[in-house]
Amino acid sequence: MHDPQPDASSCRIHTDPLSGRAVFVAPARAERPREESLAACPFCAGNESLTPHELLRSPADRRLAWMARIIPNRYPVVIDRGHDAPDALSVGPTSGSSRPAHGVHDVVVESPRHDSSILEIDPAAWRASWALVRERLGHLAERDDLAWGMVFKNSGPAAGASLDHVHSQLVALDFVPPVILAKLAAGGNPFAGILREAELERRIVASTADLVALVPPAPRQPLETWIFPHQPGPWFHAAGAEVVAGLADLVREVVARIERAAPGAEFNWWLHQAPFSPHSDRAGAMSRECRAWDGHVPAGWRWHLEIVPRISPLAGFELGIGCHISVLSPAESARRLRAD
Repeated sequence: MHDPQPDASSCRIHTDPLSGRAVFVAPARAERPREESLAACPFCAGNESLTPHELLRSPADRRLAWMARIIPNRYPVVIDRGHDAPDALSVGPTSGSSRPAHGVHDVVVESPRHDSSILEIDPAAWRASWALVRERLGHLAERDDLAWGMVFKNSGPAAGASLDHVHSQLVALDFVPPVILAKLAAGGNPFAGILREAELERRIVASTADLVALVPPAPRQPLETWIFPHQPGPWFHAAGAEVVAGLADLVREVVARIERAAPGAEFNWWLHQAPFSPHSDRAGAMSRECRAWDGHVPAGWRWHLEIVPRISPLAGFELGIGCHISVLSPAESARRLRAD
């Protein structure tokens, strides 16, 4: 099916002059369909003509039924303007009040069936979807017009999901977001310190040979859990196939633990990794516009997945000052997730 590219002028980044906060203005997002308005789910096997042409699939052999696919997002927050977008690449989000929002926005369809929970997905399909994410991020990392990429999930309407069919989203930007700049500037070896403290305070939720799941020292929500590798590794797309498969399995385990501790809890997660090609001329130019990053990734830095249940609503205090309130201590969250 031919699916026209959204108008390149429709997605823009506006910057607040006081806080430097960037806001993505994406009118197409208002047109996203809702589950109740659909005659047929576009993500189910057999309905491929209802979506843009797939970018990746597993298995790659089209003679076989697919288990997972990556497709362009029809309602993007950024538009891929390719190498014909010098204006979008010449400034960062804090320069000027508005500029085109250049990047890539995909959908990761994680099951051919109309599953609504990752706990329902066939384990092979679930592993395949994470392998596709790694492959897609690796492809995007090779582009000199993109600076950073992530994958994120909205699970449930309260967490921002518009369709029940399990899916995640993958976004690559032409700048390094402030939250990543702050994490890169933390100094030292913060992940090793986080792990040591979690072990001392019994905040480890689960651990494998390659990965650890723990409640962070300052969780924004009850039961918030982070997953990262035991060994340093700044880029998820550079992780080994066995680590990626292990992450898929560990995510399922953590989500099952959250479901047991807080039945029906909706959640978000996002994967943070270091910027693409940090020592390239393009990344250096973009980092200067972001005012903070010198192109260096600290030794010991690690990609990590943050899983945040939506248990307590964000209200005036949180929105007004950017801080959070949690009704559970980190240790108590970990205890409930372990079911001690």
